[in-house]
Amino acid sequence: MNIFIVGLGLIGASYAQGLKKAGHKIYATNRTESVIELAIKESIVEKDNDISYLSKADLIILALYPKHNIEFLLNHKHLLRPGQLITDVSGTKAWMTKEIEAIIPDEISYTSHHPMAGKETQGFDARDYRIFKGANFIIVKGEKSKEEDIKILKTIASDLKFGKITITDAHTHDQLIAFTSQLTHVIAVSLVQSDHLKETPQATGDSYRDLTRIAKINEIMWTELFLENKEALIKKIEDFEFELDKFKNLIQTDDKSSIQTYLKHAKEKRKLFDET
Repeated sequence: MNIFIVGLGLIGASYAQGLKKAGHKIYATNRTESVIELAIKESIVEKDNDISYLSKADLIILALYPKHNIEFLLNHKHLLRPGQLITDVSGTKAWMTKEIEAIIPDEISYTSHHPMAGKETQGFDARDYRIFKGANFIIVKGEKSKEEDIKILKTIASDLKFGKITITDAHTHDQLIAFTSQLTHVIAVSLVQSDHLKETPQATGDSYRDLTRIAKINEIMWTELFLENKEALIKKIEDFEFELDKFKNLIQTDDKSSIQTYLKHAKEKRKLFDET
C-alpha cells in the first residue's frame, strides 16, 4: 500500500518505521525538512519523496495536532484524489472530525483512529514502532466512513502489532479518552504540583513513580487536547472530585468499616478490568 504520513513526530515516525518494515511504501511531509532527509537516509521513507505523492497515496495518515491537521487539508486538498482514505491519530475527535468532513470531497473517505500508545519523550528521535505492540487501537467512524475503511485500518493495526481493536463514534471516543487518558494526566500533574516537601525525592517508592510518570508531559500538545475536549474532561474531573471528597470524609470521620468497604470495592473493580 502507498501510505503518506503528515508529520514525523513520535507517532508519525513510529508508524512510518513500523509500516515500512511491514512492506508498505511510505511517503511523508514534515515542517522541518531535515527530519524528512534523515527519514530518507534511514530508509523509513522512500527516497523519491515530496508533497506530490499525496495524490498517489492509497492511505493518508494525519499525525499533527488536530488544528494543524485541518490546516494541512485546507492547504493541500487540491492534491487529494477520489478513492483515497484519510485517517488521523489525534487524541480528541469530535470537533476535528466534523471540520475534516466539511473539507474533503465526497469521493474521499475518512475514518479516524486513535493508537493508545506513547512515550514521555517526543519528536522524530523518540520513534519506536515497538510501542504499539499489544496496545489498544480505537477506530472512530464518522459520516464519511466506508466499510472498506475498517478493513484497511485493521490491517494497519495488525501490521503494527496492536492488540485489542474497538470501533466507536467520535463523541463516545472523547468521553472515554477524557477518563482513561486526559483525567489520568490531570491527576498526575496535580499530584506533582501538590508536593511541598523538599525531601520528597528521598521518600518515594514505586507508587509515586508509577502515578507521576505521565506528568513528564508535552505541555503544548496536552494543553490543546484538554481544551478541545473541555466539557467531557471537566465532567470527569468533577466525578473524580466527588469520589475524592467521599473518601476524605470517611477518613475525617474515622469510619474504618466504610473505608475498608470502599477499598475492597475498588480492588474488585480493578481486578475485573484486568480480566477484560
